[in-house]
Amino acid sequence: MRAALRAAVPLAVVAGLAAAPAAMADQPHAKAAGSDVVTLTYPSIVQVRVDRTERALERATRKIENAQLDQAATTLQVVRRQMAAAWRGAKYVVRTTPPPPAEEARARASQDDATGPTYASPPDTAFRVLTLQHDVAGATAQLIDGSHGTGLAALSTTLYLTLDRRDQAIKDIVALAPPAPPVAEEGRVQARASQEEDAAAPTFDTVMPNMVPQLDDETQAIQGTLTDATDLTAGGRTLLNAAAAQVANTKTVVNATWPPIPQED
Repeated sequence: MRAALRAAVPLAVVAGLAAAPAAMADQPHAKAAGSDVVTLTYPSIVQVRVDRTERALERATRKIENAQLDQAATTLQVVRRQMAAAWRGAKYVVRTTPPPPAEEARARASQDDATGPTYASPPDTAFRVLTLQHDVAGATAQLIDGSHGTGLAALSTTLYLTLDRRDQAIKDIVALAPPAPPVAEEGRVQARASQEEDAAAPTFDTVMPNMVPQLDDETQAIQGTLTDATDLTAGGRTLLNAAAAQVANTKTVVNATWPPIPQED
């Protein structure tokens, strides 16, 4: 497992796609305030790899369930390659997309469903891949129950790589996203409330705290498997305990780097 990530101050990026790519795919996205759901259109440099990863993960799961362990190990290689490629695409988007001009940011804030597709901002795009990594980690952890030999080795490689790649992705975001302007806590609360009310372009400061429920979900899946699994080998138990420790460390880093906004009274 990797060493603990270095915590950093809260960051934000005023984000939006300056020009929408010709080929992009749609995904649902819940608005931060209210019950409306919009469909985000992600860059194809990310969405294509996300789709390939998800399909490969489904195939690997079926092969493990059918005791086709050698084939499952080969398919999990596809999961790892495509997941890594998805983050490379997201990193490119975060690194190269310029902030929108002020008038474009205002237009985005007032955009409604009738004006056309809603293109994912760089923070949204990065979080889509973080969510993919969460899905792979959660599924892999639960497949460890009953796995041994070739199957367990492939799952171990996939789970460790997923957790390590996610930690590296967090480091990439810290390095690439410009720091948020310094504001008092009261001003930060008001800025978040204003952004949620106006559906303004998301920033890493507002998106990244959403990782915490994902990390909690992984912890629950791991602890539940450790407690209730009926066919967990000693190697599988060691793997899950190590994964739980790394997930807990990642949660600490996320909370320190992008602390949650306290609720107003």
